Amino acid sequence: MSVTTEVAAIRDGVTQGTRTTGGRVSFRAWVTVAVAFVGMAFGQTAIAFLTLGVFMKPLGQEFGWNRGQVAMALSVGAFVLLFSTPLVGRLIDRIGVRRVLLPSMFGFGLSLCVMYFFSGTLVHFYGMFVLIGVVGTAANNVSYIRVLSAWFIKCRGLVIGVASAGVAAGQAISVALAQSLVTQYDWRVAYLGLGLLVLVAGFPIVALFLRNEPGDVGQEPFGAEEAGLRSGTPAFSVSRAQALRMPVFWSLIFIAFCMSMSLHGVQIHFVPLLMDSGISAGKATAVFIGLLSAGSIIGRIATGVLFDRFFAPRVAMVAFMLPLASLMLVSSGVGPWAFYPMAFFFGIGLGAESDVLGYFTSRYFGLKSMGELYGYIFGAFMAGSAAGPAIYGLVQARTGSYDSILIASTVMLVMVCVVCATLPRFKDVPSVQT
Repeated sequence: MSVTTEVAAIRDGVTQGTRTTGGRVSFRAWVTVAVAFVGMAFGQTAIAFLTLGVFMKPLGQEFGWNRGQVAMALSVGAFVLLFSTPLVGRLIDRIGVRRVLLPSMFGFGLSLCVMYFFSGTLVHFYGMFVLIGVVGTAANNVSYIRVLSAWFIKCRGLVIGVASAGVAAGQAISVALAQSLVTQYDWRVAYLGLGLLVLVAGFPIVALFLRNEPGDVGQEPFGAEEAGLRSGTPAFSVSRAQALRMPVFWSLIFIAFCMSMSLHGVQIHFVPLLMDSGISAGKATAVFIGLLSAGSIIGRIATGVLFDRFFAPRVAMVAFMLPLASLMLVSSGVGPWAFYPMAFFFGIGLGAESDVLGYFTSRYFGLKSMGELYGYIFGAFMAGSAAGPAIYGLVQARTGSYDSILIASTVMLVMVCVVCATLPRFKDVPSVQT
């Protein structure tokens, strides 16, 4: 049964007969959450983008590139996703997640393996990240959040948070593997190892166990009865044309861009920021990896749980107030100790970001065009991710410090919190409005 037919069947209340009631979370639904966790762990963000730091020194030694030139590959990849994600999202809406995700994940793994044969110029290196960005677009959050939104009406925040924690787990695994292979062999073998990790460990699990809709295995979404889907009440959903005329859509675009620009700008430059404040390189790295990673995992799961219990924009506003407060604390010049809570609070903000964008998109616009609409919002997020680190670097190079750009990040996070406070009520699930 096609995705379109299945969604229509659920809306029309004909998902009766042998299907489960949707009143409890089935084992198959939890399998879907676990598979999404694995998929995000072996996805584009964790495997290709968050491991680039491991390759900076060996690439620089072999080709004479500085770290800024190598890091520019992240901006190139993010810029590609700005345009490719909406197109892939639209394709997902039309033909289903599996038909788009599986070729993308397989091609992504192969493109990493091809890096073994790379021996070209810096332009060629950027071209490889263009390839990785285009081929691996669907091997990212857009696919898995779309699937989880179809499987869960209730507890959607929790399951998105749990699955998104896979990105942090994947980063830990892939960074450790890449560093080990670089140390024992070289950077080419490390890229080959990452590609094989995707093809041998991640791809088979996703291919065997991921299903587009609960109807594909004779079940209903968890929470279907409470949402009125069995009684024939149409599910709330809007088309792309309708969404583009809704102010809330442009509010989410604004939140995505400003949030990622400010948070990721600090994230990428956090270690040199600590070192500029007199903290040793070893301690700076330990603080960055330890506290920020811990905050990220806590932020992903905690905000997801709270989204299901309280009105999500208010939860998001509190989540982004934490890094905002830490920025203000650091800017006040109270001392190096302020960077410790800053790392943890920024981790919470970074963890909340993925929950916010996917959850809000599904709740405000429904599933009809969710893939494409989330693609636009995620594209704005990637635009901020590309611009933030570059602007931080330029400002530091011109002024010799991060002071002015930290103030600018503070202002952006204030605006993000204000916009979150003005977001309207959801229309699909009244039980999460309080």
